[in-house]
Amino acid sequence: MEELQELWYALGCTSPRKELQVRDEARVYGLPSFVPLKYEVHTKRGVRQRMLVPAITGLMFVRGDLDRIREYIENSHYNIFIRKSTFSNKQDYLSVPLQAMDNFIAATENHEEHITYFKPGEITLREGDQVRIRGGLYQGREGVIMRIKGKRNRHLVVQIPGVVYAAIELTTDMLELKGTFKEKPSKNLDEDKRLLFDLAHRLLFDFSDKYQDENEYYLLRSELRRTQARLITFHGYTPSTECELALPLYMAAFHLGEDDVEKAQQRLEQAVAKLKPTSLLRVKAQMYLAILSHNDDLLHQVQSLFAEWRKGSLSANQRSLVEEYSRIMPAK
Repeated sequence: MEELQELWYALGCTSPRKELQVRDEARVYGLPSFVPLKYEVHTKRGVRQRMLVPAITGLMFVRGDLDRIREYIENSHYNIFIRKSTFSNKQDYLSVPLQAMDNFIAATENHEEHITYFKPGEITLREGDQVRIRGGLYQGREGVIMRIKGKRNRHLVVQIPGVVYAAIELTTDMLELKGTFKEKPSKNLDEDKRLLFDLAHRLLFDFSDKYQDENEYYLLRSELRRTQARLITFHGYTPSTECELALPLYMAAFHLGEDDVEKAQQRLEQAVAKLKPTSLLRVKAQMYLAILSHNDDLLHQVQSLFAEWRKGSLSANQRSLVEEYSRIMPAK
């Protein structure tokens, strides 16, 4: 049965620089074929030319069942063979599932993009999140977000495991985490609380238009979701520690547009109600609640309190909170 199953198989050729000829011959034979390509500048007869060349020497892919591919190899004009898998100590042929190969081809077929190819051992997929592209050129493509050594920008890495990796420079494509991200509970609550607040604050108030810098926007959003996941199971033992948790969790849920944002808001409101009226943390939480939930009555209370403060001598913490309000309050 496996012999009749249609898969992509990796081919090799004993003759150098025959990748494109083998690809074209296989297509004429009726077998879909693919060779990863990239642009290089070559000089011919003193003239510099930009040419498409194979990205990985001696690597070709052909789609079909084993019987059909063996038949093609027997009739080929070139000395080609099916590569063996390194995962089974070369006991099996190196095959690629249809969906995985389709994903790789779709992500790499635009040769104008900034794509870097790597062989096994040249790159380690340990850094990033599994992501899916939402919108743009690579709509629906999946891969891993990484920062490649020696390169400034982050990249979407698509792979054929053990065979070839393609790192695509991120520009304006929109990313979302693939599936449900599982994050271990926080080991440093104070640090993660501050991080979650800073991330949510930046995304809510500093990005007037997310499309001005989509790359940074979606990477920050990914980090926000991870930090939120590390904190979501915790509760404070005192009113102040609970409010310090509930405020950034509410801001994160609000930005992410989650279904349980109302639950996050209720948690914050309950925490605020237990704080003393003189607590600056209470005022801070009310300020963000009023702005994000468009609660005009609560906003008026906060504004009245700030006006009362200004009549006297403001403490450093009071002044900082008033300045923070001035920065984030939408202009009318």
